Parts: sequence; C-alpha cells; structure tokens
Amino acid sequence: MSKRNFTLLFYFVLLGITIAFPSCDDIIEYSPYKAGVKVPDKNLNVKAVSSIETKSSEEFQPFVIGLFGDSHTDYDKFEQQISKLNKIDTIDFVVHMGDLTLSGIYREFLWFRDISSRLKHPLITLVGNHDFLSNGEFMYREMFGPYNFTMVYNDCLFVFFEDVIWEKNIVDPDFDWLEETLKQGGDYKYRFVFSHIPPWSDEFTKGNEYYYNLLMEKYNVDLSLHGHVHKYYYGKRYAVGPYYFTSSSSDKKELHFMLVNGDGIKILTENL
Repeated sequence: MSKRNFTLLFYFVLLGITIAFPSCDDIIEYSPYKAGVKVPDKNLNVKAVSSIETKSSEEFQPFVIGLFGDSHTDYDKFEQQISKLNKIDTIDFVVHMGDLTLSGIYREFLWFRDISSRLKHPLITLVGNHDFLSNGEFMYREMFGPYNFTMVYNDCLFVFFEDVIWEKNIVDPDFDWLEETLKQGGDYKYRFVFSHIPPWSDEFTKGNEYYYNLLMEKYNVDLSLHGHVHKYYYGKRYAVGPYYFTSSSSDKKELHFMLVNGDGIKILTENL
C-alpha cells in the first residue's frame, strides 16, 4: 500500500470513529477519582433544607423523620431502604447519617445520587469519615454543600455537625462552631444535633468525648444522633446530658423513624 493510500485509509477510519462516538465521555471513564459534578447535582442539602423549611410551621407541630446511614456500597440494601421509605406517606423528611460511600471516589457519589434521587421525601445527608477518603471531601462539598449547617422545622432546631477526625488528620472537631451555633440557637420546643461519629467512638479522645456531652447538656440538646458504628442504639449514654441515637448500616436491613410530638421523642426501628 502506498503512503498516500495509507494516509487516506487512516483518515477514513478516524472519521468513522468520530461519527460513531461523538463524545469520548460516552465510552471512556478516565478515572473513578475525578471530581466535578453537573450543575443540577450541586448543593443538594441546601435545596433539601429550603424545601423542608418552606413546609415548616412557626408553632410546634408533630412530625416524623426517617433515619438510616452507612450505606457504603451495599446498593441492593440501599435500594430496598429507599423503596420502603417511599411507601410511607407520613414522613416529613429523611436524614442519612453519613458514609454515603466506601472509598469517597467519584463514581460512588454518583451511584449514591442515582439511587437516592428516587426517594420522594426530602433528603439531608451528613458527611461521614469514609466520604473524606480520596477526593471525597471535595466531591461531597460540591454535590451537597457545607459540612456544617442548621435548620429550623416546626419550632425545632436541627444542627448538622461535621466531626470527622482521623481522615482529616486533626485532633479536635470544630467545637467552637458547634457551641456558637447552640448558644445563638434561640428558644425552641426541641433541639437536635446530628453528626456522623458518636462521641464515645475511638476517634474521640476522652477529653473530646466529655466536652461534646458537656455542650449537649449546657445548651439543652434533647437528642444527639449519629451513625458510624453500624449498630442501632438509643438510650441515656451518660449520667447527664441528652439521649443518644446511632443508626445501623444498610447491610443490617433496618430503617429507623423518629416520632416527635408534644409529649416527647420516640425512636422506632423496622426491618425491611
């Protein structure tokens, strides 16, 4: 074959590939660690909070929250949890207690989004320690918004607090932000604090464990809610301070529900 004919053949082959596959993104995943999400998938927590607060009452009204967490890559169980939540019309909103991913990689966040987008109730997520692996901390912030934020719903204060330690290579969570937020929180029927890691976990020093519970007691928090330990717990963990709750992981095939009324707070657990 002459050089001229070979060159023509090369261009025809290249043209055919270009026509068949107009976008390389459609056929090649360059890296599971790449960051960057499309505009509609940004600030999902911010949008959820706005949607929830729009339906809020200035005076206290009873409500129900769905609770689950640590879905990691147990996608079949995660899908079952979403399906069951969709069958319950009395839920006001749902909170995922963190560890949306196992390794914090790009594709895991997209898989979480694809499944959780089927939920018909507003969904708020916490950032977990696994979500800080790889590029996860940047992916989470871009997709969901700030790690620390607050919300008021039906005259109740909700504080969402990021307390990841080891994966950030730090010693103390941002207790200054937490205390300032609780101090300026105002007068509410109930006060709830959500964070992924409970204070008695190994990541917390004994001093931090004591100080966290001290803040809960000092600012009259009614319930402190967590994930991370992959096991359901609800009770009075310390002699003083609030009740504590931890959610089980998706592989346990459970869902939890927080029922809040004028007489108090009740936690229910159901199997899938």
